Amino acid sequence: MDKEPYPTFSFTAEANLADGSGLWPTAFAVTGLSDEAAEAITALVRKAVS
Repeated sequence: MDKEPYPTFSFTAEANLADGSGLWPTAFAVTGLSDEAAEAITALVRKAVS
């Protein structure tokens, strides 16, 4: 059994998420799938595949 208290949502290095700062997140903890969280995930996926 997985001992993580929540699932994670992550991206590979090929994702188009770099913003020029030298840092970009590769994984997010999903503690609840509210409308706001679903919108944020959708925006990240759209950016990642752009």
